[in-house]
Amino acid sequence: GLIKAFFFFFFFFPPPPPPPPKPPPPPPSALLQTMSDPASSQPTLPPIDSSYPSYVDPSYVMPGEITVSAMMDDGRRSTFNVTIDKLPPGNSKPYLGGYRHKRTGVTYHHGSAQTNPSTKVYKDVSNLRNRDTQTYSTTTKSTQLVRESGTQMKRKDVHLSNAGDRNVTAQPYFSSNQLLELQRSKTLVIQCYWRGYIARKVAWKRRDEIYQRQMGRLREKEEAVRERQRKQKEEIERRMNPRSVRDFEILYNELESWRHAEMNRIKQGGGTKMEQKGMIAELLAKETKLLQTIDKLKSKAVKGGRDKKVTTMMENMAKSKSWEMSNGIPIAVETPFTTRARELSALFLALKGSVKGVDERLDVLLNVKWTVNEFDCALTRDIVELIDREADLLNRGRSQKTLKGLRQRLENLFLQFVETPEFNPEAQRFLKVGDGFEVEPVYKTLAAPSNWVE
Repeated sequence: GLIKAFFFFFFFFPPPPPPPPKPPPPPPSALLQTMSDPASSQPTLPPIDSSYPSYVDPSYVMPGEITVSAMMDDGRRSTFNVTIDKLPPGNSKPYLGGYRHKRTGVTYHHGSAQTNPSTKVYKDVSNLRNRDTQTYSTTTKSTQLVRESGTQMKRKDVHLSNAGDRNVTAQPYFSSNQLLELQRSKTLVIQCYWRGYIARKVAWKRRDEIYQRQMGRLREKEEAVRERQRKQKEEIERRMNPRSVRDFEILYNELESWRHAEMNRIKQGGGTKMEQKGMIAELLAKETKLLQTIDKLKSKAVKGGRDKKVTTMMENMAKSKSWEMSNGIPIAVETPFTTRARELSALFLALKGSVKGVDERLDVLLNVKWTVNEFDCALTRDIVELIDREADLLNRGRSQKTLKGLRQRLENLFLQFVETPEFNPEAQRFLKVGDGFEVEPVYKTLAAPSNWVE
């Protein structure tokens, strides 16, 4: 019966005829002819230059399927066939912007015109404000516990023990108004403590400010007293041991003021002319004595300033050079000139220092003699002569006082030796002569006594 029904169905309902085959795509030459047709919307295309790349050829038609070769993760290369989704050949896109090729005349569209617009998905708001949406759905479920229990009430045929029972009496009801009142009262207590803390803190701060102002005023007074005492001591020291020209001007001005005051006192004091002349003579004697004292102080100051100047010059000559390295860190460098200046400075200080013994003095004189004997000139010969004279007098047992003048002369000559650039090259920086002034050498070398050193 099934076979008869099958034949019956095919006999009365034959299958539909197959669809006609699709025509093949036109070749590139036909497409080029279509694009070159005067009736077409596109202009006539000039011949394509073979130097242009393939993608410039307007006759190129993208196939419906392309083959892509890709490298897989395991290192092997695989080939895939990719289907291209494109518009039919006869469908033309609307012009939404682009540019036109100057040689071929082909119009190119922007990328936005060749990309399908994205579809915006809107949210479903049909049930956004529905009761079903705003109401939480609940369900009731039952469960079976692991442990079963029950409650038995007391009755006539059941005896229950009430040994562990206790009576519970309800407390007075605590309303919400009472809770608010309790919170308010406790809040007031907390506010009182907090405000008290803030007030004490402000009081402590003001008390500390007052104390700091008082201590500041005390410190200012103490500093003013110390500054006044320091200035007073400085003024006294300037008058007792004057050093600068300003100090001596103050002494001379005060002496002149004192003389004028004494002259006015003598003139206004009365008395005979003879008495006034006698008082003026005494005033003149005092003034002369004070001027002599000021002159002695001036000589002492000049000597002290000269010694300080010489000491400072010796220290600067013997100071190491400070060179800055590439990383910016300064480094102390010793040069032959600074080493020579340090040696001469040590000899000068030893020659000028106090004498502790005859042997020590003779040792210093011998070192100075060896140093100056390296050069031959009038200055070095004078120094050697004075050294020999002092050594002879020391060997004879002469006292230190009789050698004071000789030693002073020897110190001056050796200082001149140290300040000469030919003997101490580092002294060139401390000369007062300009750079353009050339000084003739003052000595002859022992190696070539007939030639001056250039």
